[in-house]
Amino acid sequence: MVKRNAINEYREVASVAFISLYDSHYFAVGIKVRNLLNAGAWQEGILTSTIPCEQTETGKYPEAYVFPPVKGLKNRQPVTGLNFASLYPSLIMTYNLSPDKIILSRERAESLKESEHENQAEMKGLYPKVLVELLIRHNSLKSRLASLKNKKEELEKEISLAEARGEDFTDALKSEYFSVSFNVTCLDAKQLALKQAGVTSAGQRNIKLIADLVRSKGFSVKYGNTDSLYLICPEEYFWKYDEKYISEKISKKKYWEKMVGISMEAMSEL
Repeated sequence: MVKRNAINEYREVASVAFISLYDSHYFAVGIKVRNLLNAGAWQEGILTSTIPCEQTETGKYPEAYVFPPVKGLKNRQPVTGLNFASLYPSLIMTYNLSPDKIILSRERAESLKESEHENQAEMKGLYPKVLVELLIRHNSLKSRLASLKNKKEELEKEISLAEARGEDFTDALKSEYFSVSFNVTCLDAKQLALKQAGVTSAGQRNIKLIADLVRSKGFSVKYGNTDSLYLICPEEYFWKYDEKYISEKISKKKYWEKMVGISMEAMSEL
């Protein structure tokens, strides 16, 4: 464990989630995120409980959207993945989705809509606040790591530790959605509405909007799931090298290298 730097990783997890080194090793991510949220709630003057609700929500809500895969072997052109960076945490921060900010009364919601209510920084909910703090710390570590890489031989251990800390923050960001409560039977109506009807529905809408956008640009969607799309570029992108390959001016290896390069460049510009 020492050789693989596991102890230092557990220490970083423990410092981020305010848990013991023992809990960092033996418990899953859900309980760590729950503890982090409890700590954030305490700072906001909110009292929380880990006792499961007696009246749990049993309603059915839509799951993440999955694009039906196009059948067949796609080996004519590269299939490239287009992935959202932390889609669900980004939605929570953008739309201020948090149980303490959910409005269950339709009359209250209509009243706020009519008054042209807008999100205000001082009215940010618990979940977005915790996620923003994690994101700031994650980005800070990434910037530190970039400067350290120039001195890799001298500071290899410090780089390894910084990478571990960055991964811990990333895992916490991604896990927040799944860990609104790690056991669905513990969710009350507000929490389940936030997780399924709020975040998941917003995720569905965003992935469909992106699919419509790339199709309008001539890309074909071969598959998609939750926060990823697998695309093929329009054929005209490859015409130049198709002609060279057919006329045997370039080798098959060079041809595919060019097609992969073109595909990656096209993805970066989307």
